[in-house]
Amino acid sequence: MNKNEHEKNTELSQSDVSHIRGNFLNMNNVMEKSGVTHDVITKWHDRGEFPEPTYVTQDGVLWYPPYLVILIERSLRNDTNPKYEFLLDAKKVLEKPGYVYRFGQVEKTGTDDEDAEKMWDDFKSGLYGACLRKPDPKSIMAKGSLIKTIKELLANPDPENVEWCEKLRKTVNELDSVEAQFTDFDRKRFGGTVSRDVYITSIKKQYSHIFTEKNNIR
Repeated sequence: MNKNEHEKNTELSQSDVSHIRGNFLNMNNVMEKSGVTHDVITKWHDRGEFPEPTYVTQDGVLWYPPYLVILIERSLRNDTNPKYEFLLDAKKVLEKPGYVYRFGQVEKTGTDDEDAEKMWDDFKSGLYGACLRKPDPKSIMAKGSLIKTIKELLANPDPENVEWCEKLRKTVNELDSVEAQFTDFDRKRFGGTVSRDVYITSIKKQYSHIFTEKNNIR
């Protein structure tokens, strides 16, 4: 994370900090849970094989998504590194038809190794940690596919149609289960709104009758 990004993190509110401390791991937590040493992390980071933190609190503490522990444990077990392990998973999901969401754009997936590298670059930035409960390639792919479906449904709204309502309800709820809650700081750095605001909160408000329990279609 660069100097400017560190400075932006000083805008974190107390509510943001509470969210971060309750849902993310600091470097000591990461090392304790995974068994990795600071020297190994430094080596990986210097080689571009370790992600940037998702947040930096005002006290200078770096915060990472818990999913990183899984990548580190696999790296230690297989004598590899987090980038290598992430790319293995990315290539698997990219082999399947679908879409990947890249911060505001939906792109078709492919089988070229370059696509997996792009996904790693997005993950490496640390920002996917703010977007997804578990920022692994499977969830990244799922987010893109779900948002694409929601966009298609909203392009031809039909709230009187039972099938349309059921599909919208199911897709939005699935996205809700994948997406993180975000912080107010995230809304600032992502331009004022985040995907949760656009594709979950606002839709549930606009089509509230679809999401009330008595109207949920089974």
